[in-house]
Amino acid sequence: MRSLTLALLLLALPARADDATGAQAEPPRPTMREFPAAVTGAAPPTARELIDARAEFERRFPGILARGRTTAGANVIPDALIEAAVSEEDRSVKWLMLAEARRMAVAAGDAETLDQAVVLASATYEFDAEAEEVRSLKEIPIRLLAPQRAVAFAQVAEKVAERAESDGRRDLAITAYNLAIRGWQRAGVIDAARKAAVRHDELIVAE
Repeated sequence: MRSLTLALLLLALPARADDATGAQAEPPRPTMREFPAAVTGAAPPTARELIDARAEFERRFPGILARGRTTAGANVIPDALIEAAVSEEDRSVKWLMLAEARRMAVAAGDAETLDQAVVLASATYEFDAEAEEVRSLKEIPIRLLAPQRAVAFAQVAEKVAERAESDGRRDLAITAYNLAIRGWQRAGVIDAARKAAVRHDELIVAE
């Protein structure tokens, strides 16, 4: 089924599209999501393993990663990759799928899909998921987000900030709250921006 889903995407997507971050109408997106039970402790694949994983992925789904560099692809393919990764047995290919989904979600300004890719990866691999998600959120051009995307961005940033705060990672939480403030401001939700700013400032002055 996952092979058919990705193959159909290849046929449906245009070859080229202009860059966008949600300002225009988005194509229909698959829904998900039943994440598997957490199986932590496995290290992400090595650079050599990723080269082999990319070759295997391209053999199965030729051209789909290149299509993910178009606007239409970046808005649709990440969800399909996440869907496929849930049942993917090759651990290196699974990591590649989720890493590419994360990269495409950043390009599309889609914080929700970015979050889903990181959460699913953290259920299988041992890596600093909070730091990786904050790093990825920082790559999204907030000033270009459409209001709905900006709201989702702010909500995800706050969720990451709360996780970091509960884990005792104050500096990371401060950074994530700052991103949330900017997202709320971009969306024009001033009350939420002020609330996030209060918590941001409280963390800064905390000993």
